[in-house]
Amino acid sequence: MTDTNSPKRTRVTLKALHRKKAEGARITAIGVYDAPMAAIADRVGFDLLIVGNAGPMSLLGHPDPTSVTFEEQLFLTRAVSRVAKYGIIVGHLPFMTYHASKEQAITSAARMVREGGAHVVKCEGNAYTAAYIAEIVRAGVPVMGHIGMQASRRVEQSGFGIKGRTAAEAREIVATARAFVAAGVFGFIVEQVPTELAAYLTRTLPVPVITLGGGPINDGVYHISGDLVGYTAFPTPRNRGAYANISADIETAMTRFRDDCLAHAYPSDKQSVHIDAEEWARLSQDLA
Repeated sequence: MTDTNSPKRTRVTLKALHRKKAEGARITAIGVYDAPMAAIADRVGFDLLIVGNAGPMSLLGHPDPTSVTFEEQLFLTRAVSRVAKYGIIVGHLPFMTYHASKEQAITSAARMVREGGAHVVKCEGNAYTAAYIAEIVRAGVPVMGHIGMQASRRVEQSGFGIKGRTAAEAREIVATARAFVAAGVFGFIVEQVPTELAAYLTRTLPVPVITLGGGPINDGVYHISGDLVGYTAFPTPRNRGAYANISADIETAMTRFRDDCLAHAYPSDKQSVHIDAEEWARLSQDLA
């Protein structure tokens, strides 16, 4: 039975995100990379459905995001956009797909929107990258910045892990954030930074700051669906937290299925289809 008192759901807008920041309301974000997970997340209700580079890593087996191709990222974004009706779809631009020139940046962003169905794109980088981000924004594609730990820039940023532990490193993150704001980003993912730095950025930046592994003081929180439910080919970071472990359930089910096959217990008679006895008799005579 439909609840007539429930407000009708509509697509989340960027204006709604900025209004939430102004009002102190929490923004929710989740990383999704395939149609089933995206459909579930959209039913639950998240402001942002982010198709990040963790998707090709988790689902396609890339050990490193620098090997993820644009076409792979585009493929997964299409899967999400086909089923999601309410959340803002964020398409990540992979490593070196917006760094070579302003023309490349605009073309990559346009393809992610036109072909992938994304509403906005997400870009990692630093103060130098801001010039390319500004061109994407000027071309009419909204951009979400990604600062702090940036998996695609692990060489420059000395690998994975917490960023901004030192004053010098934190100062660089703040400078990048300000350059991104000047370039026109509508908001940020701030990944793996100390709570104090995330709180400072939240307090001083005019756009929403959403953290992943950045403590509780922010405009919103982001989590990766595979890590959230234990469905990934790689270990879940310890400081992320998981709410389920469906990989264990899947492994148990597969093990039972394999064992039943070996024991001739599957399929059972109830799981089998039989031909009518008279029809089988006629067929047997024809085949004799």
